[in-house]
Amino acid sequence: MNVKCRIKKIACAILILVLGLAMLSACGESEPHFGKSKALPTSNSSQNEDAKVDNNICIIQELNMIEETVTVYNTVTTRTLRYKYSLATQFLDKYGNESSSLNFTPGTAVVLGDKLKSNALSSIKMSDKTWTQTGVTNYSINTDKHRIYIGNAQYSYTDNICVYAGNESVSILSIGENDTLTIVGKDSNVLSIAVTTGHGYIQFVNTANFDGSMVQIGSYIFAKITPDLLTEVPEGSYDVTVANNGYGGTVKCDVKRGEISVIDLGNIEKGGPKTCQLTFVVSMPGVTVYLDGNQVNPNEALTVPYGVHNVKVTATGFNDWSKILYVNSATAKIAIDLSDENSSSSTTTNTSNSTSNKNSTNSSNSSSSSSTDLDYLSTLSNMIGTLTGKSST
Repeated sequence: MNVKCRIKKIACAILILVLGLAMLSACGESEPHFGKSKALPTSNSSQNEDAKVDNNICIIQELNMIEETVTVYNTVTTRTLRYKYSLATQFLDKYGNESSSLNFTPGTAVVLGDKLKSNALSSIKMSDKTWTQTGVTNYSINTDKHRIYIGNAQYSYTDNICVYAGNESVSILSIGENDTLTIVGKDSNVLSIAVTTGHGYIQFVNTANFDGSMVQIGSYIFAKITPDLLTEVPEGSYDVTVANNGYGGTVKCDVKRGEISVIDLGNIEKGGPKTCQLTFVVSMPGVTVYLDGNQVNPNEALTVPYGVHNVKVTATGFNDWSKILYVNSATAKIAIDLSDENSSSSTTTNTSNSTSNKNSTNSSNSSSSSSTDLDYLSTLSNMIGTLTGKSST
């Protein structure tokens, strides 16, 4: 049996729960898809025990920050694959230096590391065998000859070229003459094109007290903070939330096309340290809750500083449940439920902007192996829930 949790909103907050120990996964297979969006199928198999991942150049199709999965197109096998990642996964630039997951957008060429014991990828590294041109406007495309011209240079592409507009996979025919592009290639061949028209940038400065913690941009963008992080996002207005070491908060950020919006995290440190009145709601006997290694009383409000905390829940006859909790809220509740592992309706709950979304999963014994015919791993979300909004001061 599994212990599962749901999050209820009491005040504006961000609660991100990650790194589950008892999570189950499903596997499936899919051929690559271009020119339209298509859901990847799953089966009832559990974890793929083969930890080895080939080192072919892959193109990111989607980095799902809610479910903590990355979907890639393998340029050698021409298959679409989905893998699990976690906070233990290293995101690296082409030189092997630490980078933010925010920089791994659709169209980015990467090489995947092997899988950890948790079945998550050990690393996702930008390929050093490819080239990238950003902000491309001086281009023309000849679809009959499969040629792309950038200035005076000529490149070729195949029918399997990956083309994206935002997070959507689109046809190369949808690219307009006034679009701005990011083009990725290897030698004289173009591998991917990302339409970046209407995008701007967020630059984080004075990040020292938040480095290694998490930032949330809007409802669905989550990433680790790195020094002087610069990330590209679609233009628009965002709530940007951070929390670490008793400090945190939410600021408004307006992103304009082609411009850099600067967020000074030093200003968020003012007025701290801050605390949250956090309550673990338990309705059944025999449940024990640990926060940062210390047993706590359920159904009683705890004073918890903003930032990163470890949560563990145990119950007789149930698997232990462990997560990392990011707190940025004046008050919040986490309700702990007990569910039968063998129940076909076993669920994990995600909430975002006060809207609860249940992600149904296929339950199976976590020790069973997957079919040898499967070439990608589709996983249950490690991020069990998020709760967002303006923090109280």
